[in-house]
Amino acid sequence: MNTIEKFGKALLKSKAKLIMLVVIAILCSATIYAAAANSNTVTLEIDGETTRVVTMRDTAEEILAQVGVTVEENDTLDLSEFSNGAGSVIRLHKSHVFTVADNGADPVSYEGKGTVAQALEQNGIVIAEGDVLNCSLEDQISDNPSILISRAFDIKIVADGETKTVRLASGTVSDALDKAILTIDDNDVISKPLDTVLEADMLIKITRVSYEMKTETVEMNYKTVTKKSGAMYTDQAKIETKGVKGVQTITYQEKYVDGVLTESVATSSVIDKAPVDEVKIVGTKKRAGASTGSGYVLANGRKTISTLTPPSTLQLDGNIPVSYKKKIVGTASAYNCGTHTATGKRVRPGYIAVNPKQIPYGTKMWIVSNDGKYIYGYASAEDTGGFTKWTGSRATLCDLYFPNESSMYAFGRRTVTIYIL
Repeated sequence: MNTIEKFGKALLKSKAKLIMLVVIAILCSATIYAAAANSNTVTLEIDGETTRVVTMRDTAEEILAQVGVTVEENDTLDLSEFSNGAGSVIRLHKSHVFTVADNGADPVSYEGKGTVAQALEQNGIVIAEGDVLNCSLEDQISDNPSILISRAFDIKIVADGETKTVRLASGTVSDALDKAILTIDDNDVISKPLDTVLEADMLIKITRVSYEMKTETVEMNYKTVTKKSGAMYTDQAKIETKGVKGVQTITYQEKYVDGVLTESVATSSVIDKAPVDEVKIVGTKKRAGASTGSGYVLANGRKTISTLTPPSTLQLDGNIPVSYKKKIVGTASAYNCGTHTATGKRVRPGYIAVNPKQIPYGTKMWIVSNDGKYIYGYASAEDTGGFTKWTGSRATLCDLYFPNESSMYAFGRRTVTIYIL
């Protein structure tokens, strides 16, 4: 009986404790729920680093104090996206001391916040095109306490008729060409080696060099081969075989410098048609007559007044040329005076005076009198006749120079035929 009573009392005490524990658990759950219901998650961004904070604080200052962050005098607190509630953002840019060594100068201390670009701008330090830093402008200044700046300088590149300017802080000629986006061919000439270190205001000139192949078909001149014949007189000649020009194709390599042809070199040639040599036969047989100081003795034994030697190509049929350009008939006068002709030559039989408007100086001719008594012979127009100033000068065709007065008076004025050769 006692045992049952003790067990009953113990059971009553256990139920009381259990009820108490349940009550405490309910109270704790209610407290936690209430706390969770009143807390918010706030995004805290400090110098670019983001963390999330669960807080029941209402103000930004309290939330920052909760995580142990102090806002200094030069710091920037951005609350543009902060409100009391979930999803708020607190941005804090801490002010940092950093140094700048600008283009080799001694480091100078500055204070700034945000990115490197913002911190430099805050201190009036301008970064120009081509300038190089030892860090990224997008980095946070807190991560870059020492900034080195290499300032870019101008490099001028002349190519294709234009001048380009690029800015680089360092590098080689090759880097400058890459920056200018210029293509260099193997034949192009660059004024400086590609590995030359760049300097301020350096001038780089590119000369474009190209080669082209060209073919040309040209004629080949034939050679003249001379044969001697004792069956022909020395003043005779004939063509045994007529020369024929050949044809060949020549290949050239042409060099162009900046678009201008500067050199053309023949690299090969192919004979398409070989030339045929011309064979000329000239006589070696002397005629009975010969040239003398007072005239030229013809084959028929007659002697010319002219002391000029006719060309070997001149062939006579008796006293008359076999071939000539034209024939002129008129009156000729004899003269024997003066020392030099109008063309500057010393006077001699064979140099005759003409009207150069009718018969130009240097004209070669053969002259005979129409009465058959005189063969003046081979002559050249070298002087101006005085008859050009006479009234009725059209009646006189030319003046013939004679070696002396007696022969001059003997000839006087006669009708002659001039064969223009």
